[in-house]
Amino acid sequence: MSSLSFADKACRLCITASTVDFDDELIRWCELEGFDTTFIPYNYDDRHYIHELNALKQGLGVSESYAVIGFGDAGAFCLEHYLKVTNTSKLCALVAYYPSRIPDPECRYASAMRVLVHLADQTVQVLSASHGTDHKRHIVKRRVGAGQGTGDRLDFAYTAYSYPGISPGFAESDLENYDPVATEIAWTRTLSVLQSGFQKHLDLEKTWEGIEQEKYFSSDMSAAMTNYTTEETPTVTYIPTLKGASGIKALHQFYKTSFLQARPPSMRLRLLSRTIGADRVVDELYVAFKHTQEMPWILPGLQPTGRQVEIVLISIVTLRGGKLCSEHIYWDQASVLVQVGLIDRNSVPEQAKGITALPIIGREAAKKILLHDKEENIERKTGSMAAQVDGSDIH
Repeated sequence: MSSLSFADKACRLCITASTVDFDDELIRWCELEGFDTTFIPYNYDDRHYIHELNALKQGLGVSESYAVIGFGDAGAFCLEHYLKVTNTSKLCALVAYYPSRIPDPECRYASAMRVLVHLADQTVQVLSASHGTDHKRHIVKRRVGAGQGTGDRLDFAYTAYSYPGISPGFAESDLENYDPVATEIAWTRTLSVLQSGFQKHLDLEKTWEGIEQEKYFSSDMSAAMTNYTTEETPTVTYIPTLKGASGIKALHQFYKTSFLQARPPSMRLRLLSRTIGADRVVDELYVAFKHTQEMPWILPGLQPTGRQVEIVLISIVTLRGGKLCSEHIYWDQASVLVQVGLIDRNSVPEQAKGITALPIIGREAAKKILLHDKEENIERKTGSMAAQVDGSDIH
């Protein structure tokens, strides 16, 4: 069952670009998210183009609105056109991908609409704001630089991000400059703006909880597989061991043989934190178990050691249209290998001069996170924590 849950009103979305043959992938993604999506080519006939943009709001009810995503020159036109408040009736969101021209970074749009600009590694024309009695438009060329932090947010009055080292066209899968990583980052930002503009509320957590229930607490994943997307190939990857599968059938088989049947009865889980975004759920999980059976997903090929293992596992889930399309799972594999006795921290290579033990942490790392980084004697807690792991009070 889809987790989409928003008011029964029109969410009309227009994608526009200066080409007739636009990439179908973004259109499909928008449709999967429940948007009533249409495409308008920008043919540089401004009068006709404005007429088509104005037609987007026809037939909308009092509480209904529309949004626009523009690419290249079409995005540049829309950024300038909708800067005028009189043109923004019924417009709730405007997104521009690598526009060739942008308004002055100090310009502000109508407060009722959300604006987002994705700038590639490019030179853009900047339309300077007029000052005083000078109503002439001043256009200067500027090179897009890096923004703040690793997300490269630019210091503009409207929301804008740069994508250093990434060329225009990065978000269109049918172009040579397509970059899947930049595309995913930009899409998450775009989707967040659209959801905010249309006031859509998606219950991604409900879908993910249903999958987790089958994955960790049942013996059959059949019901959970209905929450995996069929519109593209769903993929699950356990990064430290590169285990997992792609496709519904392969995933069902993987979970049946390498996970559900390889889950020791002593396994206990505790959610440490959860972050929910526009299309992602990120879990931080405390995982504890006694290695009493083979576990191909975390210790492939290793016979049971009987050792106690405690780790923090990070799961990053991406959902498309409320259904899971990918999951990446991470943990500290070196810590696992120390805990099952495959690595001796005191066995230091001769060339590693100056250290007496390898910089690898065992169960202490997971305990420290579980105890909220309190400066307590973790070793003193070992007995009580082990008792919890062997009991049933951590779920």
